[in-house]
Amino acid sequence: MHDVRLTIKKRAFPSQGRVRINVANLPDLGINEGGHVDLINEDTKKSVTVTVIADTMVRKGQIRVSEEDLKTIGLNDDDEVLVRKATPPEEKTRKPAAYASRSLSRGAGTLDEKVRKSAGNAKAGAAKAADTVKKERRKAAGIMGKAAAKTVKVVKTPVRKATGPRDVG
Repeated sequence: MHDVRLTIKKRAFPSQGRVRINVANLPDLGINEGGHVDLINEDTKKSVTVTVIADTMVRKGQIRVSEEDLKTIGLNDDDEVLVRKATPPEEKTRKPAAYASRSLSRGAGTLDEKVRKSAGNAKAGAAKAADTVKKERRKAAGIMGKAAAKTVKVVKTPVRKATGPRDVG
């Protein structure tokens, strides 16, 4: 598969997506009639993929291109264009699809690891909070018990005085 530089001649009839090339140029591109080529503007790197029609009426070294396709790549009549056999769509998507698959797998593994870590942290935090609540409950129960005992002492003495020693236990 070789790149070929051809001189552009604008087609007289609109035919977006199709170009006419002399039959003699097809072997240089490694294609047959009906094959696909990319027309590449080397300055802007813009390209368009088109279908090739073999035509003995087109001079060797020239390519007949529609006005629409010329606008797409930003070239004009008599400019040179780089012509390259187009990569089949399945090959164009294979590498990005494999990369996306690897990225998703890595991302899922990382996400799983982070979820497990977060769950572990939440569990540890919950256990610590439960421990703190138990300690604080015990502390509060002790304080309340002491306050209740003190209140009993404070109340017991006036009640004894008012009722006698037998009525208060």
